[in-house]
This record gives sequence, structure tokens and C-alpha cells, in this order.
Amino acid sequence: MPPHSQPPLWGRYERLMPAEIESIFAAHPIAYLPWGALEYHGEHAAVGLDGLKAHGLCVELAKVSGGLVLPAVYIAANTIKYAPGLVHKRHSLNFSEDTLRVLAREHFAQLADEKFRVVFTLCGHVGQPHYDIIKDEAHKFNSSQSDTHIIATSETDLIAKEIVIVNHAALGEVSFLMHTDPDCVNLTRLPKDRVPTLEVDAVWGPDPRDSSAEKGAQYTAAFVASAQKLIFETLQKF
Repeated sequence: MPPHSQPPLWGRYERLMPAEIESIFAAHPIAYLPWGALEYHGEHAAVGLDGLKAHGLCVELAKVSGGLVLPAVYIAANTIKYAPGLVHKRHSLNFSEDTLRVLAREHFAQLADEKFRVVFTLCGHVGQPHYDIIKDEAHKFNSSQSDTHIIATSETDLIAKEIVIVNHAALGEVSFLMHTDPDCVNLTRLPKDRVPTLEVDAVWGPDPRDSSAEKGAQYTAAFVASAQKLIFETLQKF
């Protein structure tokens, strides 16, 4: 490192060499764990939307808060594959809740073993009880030790409801994706003569035809402000 240069603020864990990881870690012992799903999000969005969204938001957050962003986990339970009354059975992978619990526990344990102070787990997939399982495992882990604190949350829990509400392949999620991964969205594949529905289009929530990268950027800014505050408050407890 050249004299007087500043260590990097953040990085993508899998792309770094040990010396780079150590440099970031020394100043910012924060790990970001995006947790997604491979799940049908209609004909207009990539099946990896949840993980892409979570990873993109973690990157934006790490740029201002510092730390190391891990690759997204794409193991999810309670995907749309087995939702009652729906016909979207293809293009979704659905894992058992027991598997999810094991993976959550082991991810938390491994990252604690790496001495991270905070593990910010961002759940891009909030199907239930998938989301509650990850939060429950985080609570149990935090109760068992005090060296590492697991934050388990989702973007919609950190953004005011008048900005973004919980949705599936609708305005909120699609706008996020248009901001972080615009090549993974094609709005022309949405119906033009009717409002998209859950049953036919896998859309639950505000009309995704109104989505835009600009809205995604606004939503992302609101998320980053709230999440950065949460991380700061957590670090102050150590």
C-alpha cells in the first residue's frame, strides 16, 4: 500500500485476497450476508431477484458503512413453488425448514469464528416461516454469546411503509432490481391490458409496470440511511 493511502472501506469477500480482507476488517469488522432464493418472479424478472436485490443493497450499504460483502445465499424455504392455489411450480427451488435452520446456524458460527463484530443478514426473500426462522436463529445465536451480533432483517422492515411495502415481483422489488441489476428486468413482458395478478403473473403488491431505476435508487437511499444507523447503534454496544 502506498504511503499515506487509506485502506479500502469495503469489498466483496469472494473477490479479495487475505491481505485485502484483513485491511478492511481491521477498520470495519462487519460482514454482510445477503440471503435470497431462486424463485419464480413472473416473466418480467430474474428468478434470482431476492438474492440479487439483497446483494446489491448490501453493496450500497457497505460503501458507506464499511465491511465485507459475502456472496448471496440462494437456499430458501417457503418459496412460491408450494404456495396454495398457485400454478407457478417451475423455476423455484424450495428447501426444507430444517436445512434453512442448519445453514443459518452454521453461517453465523463461521462468521463469528472469523471475529466479525456485526453480521448484517439481509433477507431478500421474506416468505414465511422462512424469514422468521432466520430471525429466530439470529436471536438464539445472539443469546448464546456476546462477541458477535447478528442483525437479521429485510429491506421492507427498514423502510417506511409509505415508501415500500412487502411485495412479490411488484413495484418495490422490481424497482430495486432495475437500480442494481437492470439487465435482469424486462417490463415489456408484463400484461398491457390488465393489472398483473399473483395467480397469473406471480405479482403481489403495487403494479410493477410503474417500476423504474429512479424509484429503486430512492428506495435504496432510504434503506441505506436506516440500515447504517442500525449498524452504528449495534457497534456502539461493544
